[in-house]
Amino acid sequence: MRLSIISINYNNLPGLEATAASVWAQTARADFEWIVVDGGSRDGAFEWLTEHQSHIDHWVSEPDRGLYDAMNKGLAMAKGDYVWFLNSGDRIHAADVAEGILNLAGEPDVIFGDTCFVEPNGRSLGLISKLKPQPLPLRLGPSSFRFGMNLCHQSFLVKRSLAPTYDLAYKLAADIDWIVRILKRSPSSVRTDFVIADFEVGGSSYQHTRKAWKERYAVLSGHYGSVSNFFAHIWIFLRRILFQLKIYKP
Repeated sequence: MRLSIISINYNNLPGLEATAASVWAQTARADFEWIVVDGGSRDGAFEWLTEHQSHIDHWVSEPDRGLYDAMNKGLAMAKGDYVWFLNSGDRIHAADVAEGILNLAGEPDVIFGDTCFVEPNGRSLGLISKLKPQPLPLRLGPSSFRFGMNLCHQSFLVKRSLAPTYDLAYKLAADIDWIVRILKRSPSSVRTDFVIADFEVGGSSYQHTRKAWKERYAVLSGHYGSVSNFFAHIWIFLRRILFQLKIYKP
C-alpha cells in the first residue's frame, strides 16, 4: 500500500514550507510520494521547489485555472493506491500519522479522521470534532453530509481508483461535491483513532465565506434535493445556535 500526498500551492511559500516540514518529518517517508502542484507563484516558490526538488517526488509550476484545476493535475500525476490532499499551509498532525494509516488493516476504500484547526503560526485552535456541533461519524455513507460538514478534506483519503476529477463549475466547494460523489458509491470506510491533519484557517473558503456557503448549499441541494436540503439547513442553523448556547451536545 502506497500513498500519494498532493499539495497545491499558489503564492503561499511560508505555508508550503510548513507543509513540507510535516511531510518530510514522517517516519514512513519511504512509503509515499509527495506531489506539489504550484500555480506559477511569484513569491519565490519556484526557486524553493527547484532547490528542494530532490525531496519532492513530482512537482510542476505553471499557470492553472484555479485550485480545483490544480488538484485535478495532482490526481493525474498520482501513482499511489490512495490519494491525500494536503495543500500549502496544512500539515500532517504528527510524525507517525502516515505510518499509522499504512498500518490500518483491510485497506478500506476511504480512510478519514479528526482534524486540528491551526493558525498560520501553528497555534492550535482545537479539533473539528469539538468545535462543531455535528459529531464525527464512525463510518461514512452517502448521507453523511446531509446535516452539515463533519470532517475536513485534509483528513480524507480515498483509493485512487475511486477518485473522480473535481468539477470545475465550482470555485469554492468542489471538494465537498467530490467527497459526496465518492460516498454515493457506498465505499467501505474506516475512521482512525488519531488526528490526521492540521488545517490552517484563512484559506479561500474562509476569505469568501458568504460565497462559499452559497456554493456549498447549491452542492448539497444538487445531491440531496432542494426541499430536503432547505429543511436540513433549518436544523443546522438551530443546532449551531443551541451548540453555542451550550444547550446542544453532540
